[in-house]
Amino acid sequence: MPAAAAAALRLLHGTCRFTFIGMEYLESALSENNTVIAAFWHFAFPAVVYYFRDHNLLTIVSPSKDGEVAAGLVKGLGYTPFRGSPGKGGAKALRQFISALDRCRGGGFPVDGSQGPARIAQKGIPVLAMHARSPILPVSMAANPCWRLRSWDRTVIAKPFSRVVMAFGPLMRIERGVSHEQLEEYRIGLGRRLNALSDLAEKAVLA
Repeated sequence: MPAAAAAALRLLHGTCRFTFIGMEYLESALSENNTVIAAFWHFAFPAVVYYFRDHNLLTIVSPSKDGEVAAGLVKGLGYTPFRGSPGKGGAKALRQFISALDRCRGGGFPVDGSQGPARIAQKGIPVLAMHARSPILPVSMAANPCWRLRSWDRTVIAKPFSRVVMAFGPLMRIERGVSHEQLEEYRIGLGRRLNALSDLAEKAVLA
């Protein structure tokens, strides 16, 4: 099932027309001799993992039964997944992620976690970026036409031959040793950036 899902995701998005907003931010991130952590909302998971496929990147997926399918799917797209969530194995997954960064260019995972609340940033990626000394690349998307699943995050799946807009934002850098209060400000700020990118992509794809 996971292998078939990965193949279906490749086939589906291969028919789509991708356009980009803020590509200079992605190019800037790739030009740096450093690892980069992509941060995105859970609803954008299918398009984002497809776009960054086959680059030996890292990600974190839930240890739940649904996460088992997601882990197999991202493996089929060329990722190395670690299993964890805020309530179960999250700290261990973050440590494994950081340890593996010296073997790749980075990775990413949904900043609102595997169970939400939707579009509310959790602290996982800011903490990871701080300890890994890696910048965060905010990214969101929109598709027209698309399906929206009846899930907690309203997952967006592009329909065949649809237009997909990918929107990238400025890199966010978090120095090691910032206070808890400062880290909370970064968490809130990241959520605001992602919501702004999501709105920007939605307006662009409907234009």
